[in-house]
Parts: sequence; structure tokens; C-alpha cells
Amino acid sequence: MLPADIKYEIVSHLVYPDYEGFPGRAKYQHYGTDWNDLMPLRPPRPCNDVFSHGEFKTITTSFYRSEVDIRTLRNLRLASREWLAAVDPYLQKYTALKIDVGSRPAMEKLANVMRPSFPAKQLIIPCIEAAIAFRRRYTYNQGADPDVEDVEEYEDEPLNRNWDYVTAMPGAIPEKPFIGSGDVHLLESIFNRLPRIESFTLLFPASNGTFDNGWNGSADFYDMDVVNSSISFFKRAFSLPAFSQLTDLRLHLPCTHNVGQICERLGQDARNQILHLEICIVDASGVSGQREHLFFDNPGDYMELDGDVHIYNSVPYSNMQREFSNQEHQDELWEFVGSCANLQSLHIAGTNFLDLERLRWRKGPHSRGLRVLALERVWISISSLQALLLPSPLAAHTAPQLRRISLGDVKLRDGGGNWEDIFNSLREEYPDLELSYMEQLTYFESHPRYASLQSPWDSCWKIQSEERSDLRAMHALAEHLAERAGGWDYYPEELHESPDNYGLDED
Repeated sequence: MLPADIKYEIVSHLVYPDYEGFPGRAKYQHYGTDWNDLMPLRPPRPCNDVFSHGEFKTITTSFYRSEVDIRTLRNLRLASREWLAAVDPYLQKYTALKIDVGSRPAMEKLANVMRPSFPAKQLIIPCIEAAIAFRRRYTYNQGADPDVEDVEEYEDEPLNRNWDYVTAMPGAIPEKPFIGSGDVHLLESIFNRLPRIESFTLLFPASNGTFDNGWNGSADFYDMDVVNSSISFFKRAFSLPAFSQLTDLRLHLPCTHNVGQICERLGQDARNQILHLEICIVDASGVSGQREHLFFDNPGDYMELDGDVHIYNSVPYSNMQREFSNQEHQDELWEFVGSCANLQSLHIAGTNFLDLERLRWRKGPHSRGLRVLALERVWISISSLQALLLPSPLAAHTAPQLRRISLGDVKLRDGGGNWEDIFNSLREEYPDLELSYMEQLTYFESHPRYASLQSPWDSCWKIQSEERSDLRAMHALAEHLAERAGGWDYYPEELHESPDNYGLDED
């Protein structure tokens, strides 16, 4: 009879590596990495038939996606109770339970089969499409100040996503999830019978703002009843037994204010359990809500103000941003992040820029800093970045444990240091670092190394800087990590670098 750990090792080889496509792109953000690819840290495994330099090779790498042969695993369950015990942890780890809260028939079907013994450790609430009510299109007064109040007129365009019968029956009002008491009771019955959940993902749809030319703009408006009732339900759900073992929390919420709302009832013990945290803000309306706003502008009709972007012909705000500005309510987000003492992985993705200086992480006494960090649309300084990466005072004798870092569309403050020092520090002071993904890095306008964006509507860059030493340090970091992995053939293809990527080909 084989020991249990040997069986577990045999079964683990049915979890095979898929090397292609790492690190991928985030679902809601234009720049940055896919958190599902970046966050998991795996031991090196052989990846067969990797095409490189005109031939197929077998390489050993820790950079891969885990693909699970579910069918074979289920067949192994039939062999014996011992094999069943070895297979079950994998089935539970890689089986995600999805609840479509927009479909009452789907919830009724799930309610009939849901049991606490259900083999799943992940719970996903797919995008709550009904949270977006309509798109408001504005026509600006010519010569008016750039504000959505200064408009000639506006027109609302319904966005009845997934409500096909509405077009077939003009005037019909679609049923909204979480509004009817029957839907709430049905969802409560499902949540009361959930298994112990270790990973929870909640997705809201993005609100985008655009302007078509100098006089027209639009923004998606939220159905505040749907948003508020949804937030209220999941806030209550966090106190259920099913969430007592939650270690991985992923929230894609309309605005920073919603973070404070939904996490309000999570006690300190629950917050201390969270090891992996992702918070993505998905309302990208309003001035500088997304870099794509510049793509619709005319050359010269923009300027940078303290690291943010102001557009003369303003992109409209959604109703959510009018009432709860992302920047004005960001302390609600940072307070929750700072209270999660034992974080190992953190992903913060803003739309309107967020300020890392506001975070006061009350890290655990034995923390060695984060192992994985991803920031998008965030202002930082060297000190605010180090506060996340360095060990706590009681663990200062140990080395930091950072293994992966991704910075996309991140701005360095005036007086907050320079990118050259950050890259050199990552290369020299973090012995476990294996991957660095950098894109669209800039400085505040008042920083001495600031370089103006010449063509933001069609440019993609690693870093904008007046100092070539920034470029050299960034390239040196990439080369260092590739060499540590065994060479560029062993490093994710999307991160392959050359001096030309940094404008250093003439050096």
C-alpha cells in the first residue's frame, strides 16, 4: 500500500503546466497582469515542447498556468477510498462554484443540489450585469466650461444586457436581482448551505466614460438599488459559517466607497485570515478615469496636473462618481487593506488614480512583506512601496520575500525618489524576486525627471523619463531576472526584453 503522500504526489502530476500566454492581461484594466496568472506561486515543473529559436525544447520553469485533467481525476476517485482521499483536495481546489444572481432559474436549480459537502473551495459571483442601468449621452454647449452640468441636452440609452425579452416586448421592465424578496430568500438559502469557502470573487460591471468630439460625451449610469442591495447582501453573507475559512478575497466593485461598505462587518480575526487580496475599481468614468480617455482627444487638448490627467472637454461622470468620488472616498479602501495584517499577495487596480501614501498597513509582527504585488493606476513613492515589501520590525533580521511585482500605469511622486533607485533596489535587495512586469511608468509633472507624454493616444512605453539611467536600471533588472531564471528562454515570453525596448539601442 502506497503512503498517502506518495499518492498525492502521483495525483499532482495530473495537474500539468501550460506555459503559453503568461502573464496575460487583466480583464478590466488596459495595463497590468492577469491576477490569476501572477498570484499563484508554484515550484518549477518541466514544460514540454516549448518552441524557441527554431526548435522545440523542454524547459523547467515556475512560470506556467495549472491545467487540471478533471476527467481523469474523477475516474481515479472510483479506484479506491485511498485514491479518493488523494484526489478530493485537487477537485475542491480547482472546482469553482459560480452563482448567476441574474438568473432565477439558475439559482433555483442550484438551490436544489447545494449541500455543505459540495466539492468546491472557490465561490464566484459572475458579473452582475443589471447593476448598469443605462448610458447617458450628453451634448455640450459650445464654449461652455468642461463640466457635465454645462450641457445643452442629454439622452438616456437603456442597456438591457441579457434581457432579450425586453426588445421583444417593448415597455417591459426586466426583473432586477436582489430587489424582489423572493430572490433574496432564494439566494440566502443557497448561501446557508455553502461549503467552507477559501476563495471568493465578486464582480460588478465597469462604467466607462467617453467623449466623441468636442461637444459630445457619455457615461454608463449605475442602478443604485441593485448596487446597494447587492452590497448589503454580501456584507451580511460574510458573517455566515461558509466564509469562516476565507483566505482569498477578490472584489471588483464600482467605487472605493463600496469597499468600506461591503467589508464593514468583517471582524479583525477574519481580516487576519486573508492572505490574498484583490481590489479592482471598475467605475472608470469622470476626468482621468482611464488612460483611454486620451485616445479620443485632439493633440494638445490635454495637460497633466500633479500626475493626473485633465481633459479640457471633460469626460462625464457616472451617477456613482458624482455621489462617491473614487479619490475622495479612497481612504475606505486603504483602511481595509491596512487592517489585513497577514497579507502575502495584493492587487490594487484603480481607475481614477489612487494614492498609496494613504495606506497604513498594520502588518503582522512576523511578516516578511508581500510575496506578490500588483498596482495599476496608483501614485506611489519609494517609502510607500517599501512599506509593503520590507519585513516588519520584529522580522527585520530576515530577507524580504517578494517574488513577483507588476506595476502598470503607476506614477512616482515629486519628492518620492526616482525609478532608477526602485529598479536597483529590486535587483539588489530582494533575493527571492523572480518576475518583474513594468508598463506605462511615469513621474509627477513637478518631478525633476518628468518627461511629457508626446503622443498618449497611440503610445505604449515602459517608462517616461528624462534620465536614461532610469532606462538602464529598468533593463538591468529585466536581464538580472531572466538570468536568474536560466536565460531568456526560461523567462515568460511576454517579458522578453532588449535594449531597444528602452530606447537604449544607440548606447
